[in-house]
Amino acid sequence: MLTILLHLNSMRASIPAVCMLGIAPQYFSGIVCWRVVSAVLPERWYRAIDDRIWSSYQRLVEFFFETLTRTEIILYGDYDALEQPENVIYLCNHQSTMDWVVADMMAIRAGCLGRCRFILKDGLKYFPMYGYYFHLHGGIYVKRGRSFDESNKQRIMRRLNNFRDKKLPIWMIVYPEGTRYKPKEPGLRLASQEFARKQGLAVLDHVLTPRYKATHLMVQGLRGHAQAVYDITIAYEGDHLKMPDGTILRETAPSMGEYLLGKCKQVHIHLRRIPLEGIPEDEGEFQQWLHGIFLDKDRMLQDFYSADPEKQGRLHGDSKRSPLGVMSTLPAFLFACTLMVPVVMSPAGRQAYWRTWIGGSLFGFFWMKFVTR
Repeated sequence: MLTILLHLNSMRASIPAVCMLGIAPQYFSGIVCWRVVSAVLPERWYRAIDDRIWSSYQRLVEFFFETLTRTEIILYGDYDALEQPENVIYLCNHQSTMDWVVADMMAIRAGCLGRCRFILKDGLKYFPMYGYYFHLHGGIYVKRGRSFDESNKQRIMRRLNNFRDKKLPIWMIVYPEGTRYKPKEPGLRLASQEFARKQGLAVLDHVLTPRYKATHLMVQGLRGHAQAVYDITIAYEGDHLKMPDGTILRETAPSMGEYLLGKCKQVHIHLRRIPLEGIPEDEGEFQQWLHGIFLDKDRMLQDFYSADPEKQGRLHGDSKRSPLGVMSTLPAFLFACTLMVPVVMSPAGRQAYWRTWIGGSLFGFFWMKFVTR
């Protein structure tokens, strides 16, 4: 009996995963067909429909991660900024695969879900179908370390200039730490702290030292187009243990699978709106500015995980609970179910489905490998 219950519980994560991945060929086919058809139309028409297709899929994601889990979202700081849609650079700490879903949570509340475009690790461009679609939607793949050379910078600036020149509505989402903060991997944190010391920067404990070069390019490339930086700090309830002496031991933030299993009952999100014109243009000054942003995050998270009952479990500033209405996500789920009907009901539909999976994956790989260098 216990085994059956465990299997049933695991389905809370496996069924959403199958649904979100399983619907990929239909969305991939739709966006590729629209890209071909719209080639003779003004690009703004293509972008308008592309944003709607993207928004539809992300609302499906939100259906599973917010509507079904019933996780409580608590906003802090300048959350009123979400009431006025604008072009922004969304700058966030990075600790879990859930972080990009949290970006969806913020964007849907701002009415800007279709505008989300991500800065991603270069290796993700080969992910079957998704890698190609992220690129098509305006995602930018960034190489790391010494591979981040002049050709990579020029390619990034060409895309950003294109966004600005064509007035593309945008939420440019970037995680400057470059990799996830993992409390159980102290070597990662120690290496980050040693780098900060060598640079003469303050040592951080609850976030990693941010990599500034790609973020600096984003800010410079979007000046005159984006109105603000949204400085986002995320803390997940349930990612820490309270010790008998009252101290807090920070654990690894929940993964997407753990989140779907109900291991996080609250997500705390702090938003600080920073007008873009107040951000330094000089690269050296920008590095100091960005590190200061992460120093503020570090202090905020230090209080969140503090043993002090007045600080523990909350971020800084005024807060409000932000429920999401079921009708914001349910239509997207029903639409996805409709798209799966031909696959389930007819052999021809299943054949087309698997051909799209295989052909789309190969096409995406070769396109990202040889065309978008």
